[in-house]
Amino acid sequence: MSKPEEPILHIPQSVKEDTHGYRSQVKKFLDGQTSPVAFRAYRVPMGIYEQRAAGKFMVRIRIGAGLVLPHQLERIAHLSKTYGNGIVHVTTRQDIQIHEVDIEDSPDVLEGLLEAGLSSRGGGGNTVRNVTACPEAGVCPEEEFDVAPYAIAAAEYLLKDRSSFNLPRKYKIVFSGCSKDCAFASIADLGFFAHMKNEAKGFSVYAAGGLGSNPAVAAKIEDFIEAEEIFEVAEAVKKLFDKYGDRANKHKARLRYVLARVGIEKFIKLYRAERDILKTEGLPYTAPQICEITSIYKVPKTSITVRLRLKNGDIPADDLSKVGQIAAKYGQGLIRTTQLQDLLITGIVKEDNDKVHSELKKLSIDVFGDGSSKIVACAGASTCKLGLCLSRGLAEAISNKLSRTASSAGLSETTIRISGCPNSCGHHYIAAIGLQGKAKRVNGKLMPCYDVLVGAKTIEGDAHLGKRIGTVPAKKIPELLAEVFDAGEINEEKLKNRVGQYSDFSSEQFPDDYYYDFGSNEPFSLAGRGPGECGAGVTDVIKLDIDEAKDALKSAPTNSENIYKAVIAAARALMVTFGLEPKKDREIFAAFTRGLIEPGWVKPQTQQLLDDAIDWRMGDKESIEDLFPQAEDLTKRVEELYLSLDANLKFKIEPVAKKTNVDKEDADNHVIDLRGVGCPLNFVKAKLELEKLDTGAILGVLLDEGEPVRNVPASFAEQGQEVLEVKNSGDHFFVKVRRKK
Repeated sequence: MSKPEEPILHIPQSVKEDTHGYRSQVKKFLDGQTSPVAFRAYRVPMGIYEQRAAGKFMVRIRIGAGLVLPHQLERIAHLSKTYGNGIVHVTTRQDIQIHEVDIEDSPDVLEGLLEAGLSSRGGGGNTVRNVTACPEAGVCPEEEFDVAPYAIAAAEYLLKDRSSFNLPRKYKIVFSGCSKDCAFASIADLGFFAHMKNEAKGFSVYAAGGLGSNPAVAAKIEDFIEAEEIFEVAEAVKKLFDKYGDRANKHKARLRYVLARVGIEKFIKLYRAERDILKTEGLPYTAPQICEITSIYKVPKTSITVRLRLKNGDIPADDLSKVGQIAAKYGQGLIRTTQLQDLLITGIVKEDNDKVHSELKKLSIDVFGDGSSKIVACAGASTCKLGLCLSRGLAEAISNKLSRTASSAGLSETTIRISGCPNSCGHHYIAAIGLQGKAKRVNGKLMPCYDVLVGAKTIEGDAHLGKRIGTVPAKKIPELLAEVFDAGEINEEKLKNRVGQYSDFSSEQFPDDYYYDFGSNEPFSLAGRGPGECGAGVTDVIKLDIDEAKDALKSAPTNSENIYKAVIAAARALMVTFGLEPKKDREIFAAFTRGLIEPGWVKPQTQQLLDDAIDWRMGDKESIEDLFPQAEDLTKRVEELYLSLDANLKFKIEPVAKKTNVDKEDADNHVIDLRGVGCPLNFVKAKLELEKLDTGAILGVLLDEGEPVRNVPASFAEQGQEVLEVKNSGDHFFVKVRRKK
């Protein structure tokens, strides 16, 4: 059956601009014009992660509500074969990943995705992540109503705003169609549960949940909102997060730490204050239309759903293409990704069930399973820089062991979740049995081990996380699980007893293979582990420079060289917030003067410090050792400004001096020349320039033809500013923009 190829989730213009601008950023990095740290801050929010193997990258693609079209799967498969390793991965948050991409090929991948109506923007970093929903939304007989359209609309709304890509930490939003919580709204930063009230659609709302270190169940902040209020609620919680999230400590930056710090009563009060502002001022962007997906992709009343059980969430690219073709021929016309790392084909009429199974049996992998437990595992130390243990190797060992155990038959609905480290990408805190990788020193050597967790429950109003019952050597885990399955059920009492026995590391000498992880020929170690990139962003670059300034001031002896290093690092730190990356010392100081001294963000006397520093560097001043207090004050002030940044990279604290006056003629004829500046940096610079002007003032912008003149005016209009004129001036364009807000 022929279906429309228009994407389910419409990519906003600003995301398209950022995607097209990514190529120039990669070129700058490859040419050595951008440092690895600065480039990481740009690529990670674009959904590009470095893998454990040097020089290889992963691209994480947003799949809104887990809904993807056959032609989009075809494109993903093609890109994976052309630029990656040919194996496509489905994640626990309904994303799809392409692995082992060379960084020079990543622009082709992103642009290829965009052509198919897909994007990786916000796939990583401190951003609004993929907005997820029940995998069977729209076809589940137990749902209150189809929540997928609301998840899609919420994503489209939030993706319009570039501030959604510069939050204190990641912001995960989930929609569940009923209280059974198949989508895990009860442990999200923002979770919506569908309810009907007086025949009207609506949601109860929960906030500040999350897994990873110090996990928490979300707290209820609304008993019932009408369905159309989701945009206001999502915006209000985002603004609360932006204002009160801890940007200085990324280990305590998630929304749940705000709740823990202020308490539930104040948290709700802060949330209601943000909603009150929005009710008065309105939403910053126009809310998109909520479109019923099943009105386009129709589902027969007596249809069935076929689940493709993917081992570790992996599927060869060629098989993925065939799955899309099968769904287009026999199903609803779309494919669904699930939180269990599987795929669903929905809308199959019963008469076609045998045909579908026959087609699926032709795939190169088994997608039907053997009836044993579903095992969900993160990538682990095989590719992830944060990984401690080879979680996929353990998953393979467990699967092999259980497939040979008669007592494990009938456990297809029982989920074992494995995370290779405490970050919980495998969602081990919400599993029937959860396993968290850790390193333990036993008899003087490192041994791969796992914490065992049980008792998790995700249901609206009564959710609780799994409890740790002990730590077991990795090599004991398959045997342990085989022992505790009785007649198709987990014997929890036996599990606790066995874990207690296996948690004793003092009473025996372990075989040598216990010091090797599954699938590894080398003794267990943490070699290759490094800093993760999940929270990488602009603030990482700023923090790096501030730390460099502090270290220089602490260095012994306190000499002119160290003081100069501190002044340069402190002056450079905030330049990225202005869309600048000056290289030469004089360029750094000039940009600092324009951006921070003249507007009054730092004391006017700082100019003399910069002048004296340059004089010393040029040999015109014998020493600047006496300027240590001024350099220290500068570093402290820059750090204060950094800690006050909001999601729009604006300072929330007051200036320390009055802004240098601009004469009337310059104010009336304010023009910025952005010829030669590519997207999206040209818009960032133009936007910052416009924000210096009073409401009602006019900014003139000189732009190159092509993408710059197409994208910059459109972005201003999208953000509510008034584009007065776009004039072709021969070799460039002149754009007039009036500041409206």
